[in-house]
Amino acid sequence: MRKSATLIAALATVTLIGLSPASAQFGLPNIPGAGAIPGLGGGGGSGFSAAAASLATNLKTALYNQVMAIALIQEAQGDKVKAGRLRATAAAMQAMKQPSKDQMEKSLKAVEENPVNREGLAKVKDAEGQKKISQASAHMSVVLVYDGLAIASATAMLAQKPGPSDIANAPAILETAQLALTSLPTQTANFQKYNEMTEAYMKENNVAKPTAAEKQAIAKKTDPAAKAIGAGL
Repeated sequence: MRKSATLIAALATVTLIGLSPASAQFGLPNIPGAGAIPGLGGGGGSGFSAAAASLATNLKTALYNQVMAIALIQEAQGDKVKAGRLRATAAAMQAMKQPSKDQMEKSLKAVEENPVNREGLAKVKDAEGQKKISQASAHMSVVLVYDGLAIASATAMLAQKPGPSDIANAPAILETAQLALTSLPTQTANFQKYNEMTEAYMKENNVAKPTAAEKQAIAKKTDPAAKAIGAGL
């Protein structure tokens, strides 16, 4: 019963995220069949292992880019100490094959403790800082795609039954999936606001927006198949 309730809640969450401008731009997939989710190989009998692999890729990409976006904002605002800590957290996430619950919580906490605000952005006047704001915006665009994809992957995985070879790792993977379903919707809402702030800053200061090619290159650092998402990246 609890599993069914979680699945229904997740489906509702993905539906809401799918209505956001960024998700619509990049084509957030529908859940039924999980056929359109990158990493699931087109769906149709992909199984628990494939869904778990998809979750790992999408979640790692979402979290890595969340932390990197905030690191670049801190650098632009002149706080090299905070930026250094954030970059170390991002590097640790990027290096993980399967994000753990502990590492995921650490990444989420790093973002929560360093919120983006208009006042801080307004203090960035130099060209180098403005360049970092643009780079941060590119990372945020990737976040808005992959938060949704990670939720979709987690939902698809919860609908699968672990096979004999999955039993040993299933508890930890399921724990991570549950955390993704409960935490990423809030992170998505935050990054929608942050992205609006950075875009407003770039418009006010005539800073060039990141190109689709730049966004795709960033996504490929953690998801080599990023091009499968569509032209939006």
